Amino acid sequence: MLTTSRLHVQVNAEAMVEARDTELAIALWKEKAEQFGNPPPIAEFSLADPVGQSFRFMILADLLVTDASVFLAYGAGFAKLFALPERPAMRVPMIECIPNRYWFVFLEGCSSAVSEGAPVHFSGDIAAIGGCELYRACFMPLKMGIDTMRAVYGSFNFRFRAAAELAEKPRWSSSSSLPYPNSQTRR
Repeated sequence: MLTTSRLHVQVNAEAMVEARDTELAIALWKEKAEQFGNPPPIAEFSLADPVGQSFRFMILADLLVTDASVFLAYGAGFAKLFALPERPAMRVPMIECIPNRYWFVFLEGCSSAVSEGAPVHFSGDIAAIGGCELYRACFMPLKMGIDTMRAVYGSFNFRFRAAAELAEKPRWSSSSSLPYPNSQTRR
């Protein structure tokens, strides 16, 4: 796994929950992998809890045609981030549901999770007019009965930070060598 330096900004309790959801999702996946084998079966995961898993998603990852992968389910918070309907239209490719600035995260996340058979974590920033979007994402493979397809369980969130807010606070720790803008790391 790759890592990124942590931002030195104060966040409210809601933001802390959102920021930690990737770690919580990975911990759940690891727990299920210990119980049921690696990767754990898709049947052991649910997005039924709209509060605790609102930024989580499940993707049917097509291993032959990556652009054909589709969302199986996602939480209310995830849907709100991208102005998606409450339930995914499973005939619409995943990349048509998310802004193109995040295509690389989702395509690489699905591909890496499936090929590595383990959780992958991304975090970084994307320049935007008037500031940047700071994002976190994780992707974990799930076992299915179809050899050419895999399900991927994950979490994704971003927060917009205005340029003025970013200028007032230190961006990266002294050990960071990430370029700005549009930096990305994987751990």
